[in-house]
Amino acid sequence: MIDPRVMTTYAQYNEDLVLMALFSDVKKGFYIDVGANYPTIDSVTKIFYDKGWCGINIEPLQDLFIQLEKERPRDINLQIGIGDKSGEAEFREIVDLPGHSTFDNHQKKRHNKEHKYVDYNVPVRTLDDVLTEYKPKHIEFLKIDVEGFEYQVIAGNKWNKFRPEVVCIESNHVSQDWRPLLTTQRYRLFITDGLNEYYVAEENWRRTVGFAERMVVLDYHALRQHHSQSWAQDSKDLDRLHKLVGTMHQQLETQSAEVNRARNLTSLTLKERPWLSRLKRSFYGLTIDWYRHQKARKR
Repeated sequence: MIDPRVMTTYAQYNEDLVLMALFSDVKKGFYIDVGANYPTIDSVTKIFYDKGWCGINIEPLQDLFIQLEKERPRDINLQIGIGDKSGEAEFREIVDLPGHSTFDNHQKKRHNKEHKYVDYNVPVRTLDDVLTEYKPKHIEFLKIDVEGFEYQVIAGNKWNKFRPEVVCIESNHVSQDWRPLLTTQRYRLFITDGLNEYYVAEENWRRTVGFAERMVVLDYHALRQHHSQSWAQDSKDLDRLHKLVGTMHQQLETQSAEVNRARNLTSLTLKERPWLSRLKRSFYGLTIDWYRHQKARKR
């Protein structure tokens, strides 16, 4: 029997577990996901959505936006970019690596010879503009994964007005140093995992207390998405095997019944009876045959 505490996680670098450990006391919170990408694969917010949370997903790629609309009906899904000013910006879609698609010119040059891409203009709004429109009462966390465009995203928010408790930001493509923008707004670096940096608002620093213990427990019970899919497939295969065994058992019971019937029929033959019994049976049979023959002649 599977431990009921086991949960499937989806994020690439355990971002969902880190955030769950920080928000272990929140049953239904609100998130902002800038650069949401897929609604399930490598998703930071999928596990929260499944637990009843909701939020705003920002994703400029049309195919991924359509998937978000289908799988996240409770969320607000926007097919736009987020920058430091509203308008339009040229977006490079990396066809075979959609997660590396970007507005950032440095990242465009990095991928221009390695992969097939398409450039086109995308509507861009500031984070402040979006949050002013949708008016979230409270924001538990903001996740930013925009392939080098982080500075513009951060610069476009009014941090004294909209203050997520935690900011999880991918930090391996720093085209323009955005860190001072956060630290001057009273956000403190909590941890870094080699890919992301987690900043906590000073007024919410209490969330970091006891984090390590909660993280260990969550990680112990975490089932990675590909492991979960493999387990689910194994369960389906076992179910099919169980049904097949049941069908074969029924067929064996039918065949066994046929064998027993055949045995009963053979018991009507004279082969294994005593010779006197066989002689009486033979005379009886001959008598019946003679009677039928005589009856037929009279007709």
